[in-house]
Amino acid sequence: MYQKAVTSCVLGMMSIFLPFIGILFGWIGLLFANKALVELTTDAPGYRFALGGKICSVVGLCLQFCILIFILAAYFFFMNLNLFM
Repeated sequence: MYQKAVTSCVLGMMSIFLPFIGILFGWIGLLFANKALVELTTDAPGYRFALGGKICSVVGLCLQFCILIFILAAYFFFMNLNLFM
């Protein structure tokens, strides 16, 4: 049926809302979405779930990487200020 499509949709949504572990959920959701999109035709009932899962996974990955870069940049910026010396 379309369990891969629903799984990709759920993992894609989880990748948006869960910090740091969302990177892992985004990659797994993207893999499931790609497998489901290969198996399903455009008029199949799970096609939109797979497409939504792929979109949510990509958005979640971009968001998680932006957050990670922001945290690392803030850490290195404030580490070099020597505010407490």
